[in-house]
Amino acid sequence: MKKKQTLVTGASGFVGSYLLPALELQGESKIHCFEGDIRDRNTVSNQLKEIQPDILIHLAAQAFVPIAIENPWETEEINVGGTLNLLESLHRLQRPCKMLYISSADVYGKQNLSQLPLKESFLPNPVNPYAGSKLAAESYCRQYAHYSPFVSVVIARPFNHIGIGQRKEFVIPNFCSQIIEAKHSGKSFIAVGDLEPTRDFSHVEDIISGYLTLIEKGESGEIYNICSGEERSIRYMVEELVKFSGHEIKFEVDVGRVRASETSKVYGDNSKLKALGWENKHSLSETLSQIYNHLESEFLKSKQTD
Repeated sequence: MKKKQTLVTGASGFVGSYLLPALELQGESKIHCFEGDIRDRNTVSNQLKEIQPDILIHLAAQAFVPIAIENPWETEEINVGGTLNLLESLHRLQRPCKMLYISSADVYGKQNLSQLPLKESFLPNPVNPYAGSKLAAESYCRQYAHYSPFVSVVIARPFNHIGIGQRKEFVIPNFCSQIIEAKHSGKSFIAVGDLEPTRDFSHVEDIISGYLTLIEKGESGEIYNICSGEERSIRYMVEELVKFSGHEIKFEVDVGRVRASETSKVYGDNSKLKALGWENKHSLSETLSQIYNHLESEFLKSKQTD
């Protein structure tokens, strides 16, 4: 049986480092990683013509919100323009392809807090350029899913996902690094932003499992939340990490870490994805422990080589 051709954009990032091994483990497709700039139409068109993908998983994005706020024009070019380049190039190939577009729960933005958890049917209300760009790209995905006879597009809205290998500027590895540094240097405090907002955190492997489920069973034009369905405050997360350290640490608010446009409560309804047979398998405590222990081990190794 001939293997399917699967193309992944953004494969070199944090999520890609988990997705590629998961796809290889399935053994059902030949995997290709997109090379170059998705903003360049010719690059996109040429690679799609060469690979002739049956499945396209679109991870590539400007995903760090502070940078998106700082440079909204570039964010729009990558997140919207790049996605449009892929969709139109797929359409012009005139052969069937299923595309999984990785959007974000950030598109929900400000919502009526009495209506939580967030459901796919809610009207999005993005509050920053990153979320706005993701919603704009979603609208193109749904257009092509509706009118192109060749392109089917499933939209995933992952909520916060964490795991070993995430860049240090993201909240959990940043807290870990500060706590580990404080513990081993005798400091008694770390710098934090607003600890009161709540979020819905999942192990990145559970998010990947959601992607694989949607590639297999997701319906074209449909949107699916991928989340734990549990609400946890940022304070809870950092206090858990401090417990793992075994060190007494206080928190000092750094105004530079407080976002002006911040949603106070976020957690999602995952029942639509669960109806396809998906389930999350990692507890939050286990996930946080994995990340903390890995980063502390790396820290101690680096000190031994200094």
